[in-house]
Amino acid sequence: MQRTASEPTTPDLRSRLEAMAEESYRAFQQKQLPGTDNLLGVRLPKLRRLARELARGDVTAFLAAPPGDTFEEIQLRGMVIGCAPMDEDERFKQIAAFVPHIDNWSVCDSFCAGLSFVRTCAERAWEFLLPYLHAEEEFAVRFGVVMLLWHFLEPPWLP
Repeated sequence: MQRTASEPTTPDLRSRLEAMAEESYRAFQQKQLPGTDNLLGVRLPKLRRLARELARGDVTAFLAAPPGDTFEEIQLRGMVIGCAPMDEDERFKQIAAFVPHIDNWSVCDSFCAGLSFVRTCAERAWEFLLPYLHAEEEFAVRFGVVMLLWHFLEPPWLP
């Protein structure tokens, strides 16, 4: 697919994120995310606005590109997966591809919170999530557990 003029290329996206970054917020985040060294310091509301903007562009091209290596680029990808228009099959495919990139609690929990579409296909989402509860990777398990906590703490799922 062609990239639209309004959709940033990867270097442009990194530049935009760097322009939004705040050193004081980066220092705050480093205290919340020990061991995470790839922080720029962009606040979540700014990332959410940018995700909604990107979701109106060429989502296929955005998600086909490498995810980037900063916390914000990874977080942004998860947010786009949650808010971009796409069919159910594609969204589950994108979620499965994204989970291996989760490497801290913040990305995991923000990603899970943005996946409200699961309420429209709860049975399928439940079946999709169950294998994550038995994964070997720490954040894959966390993804499964947090998704259940966010979206399945009500009957008939509680038993």
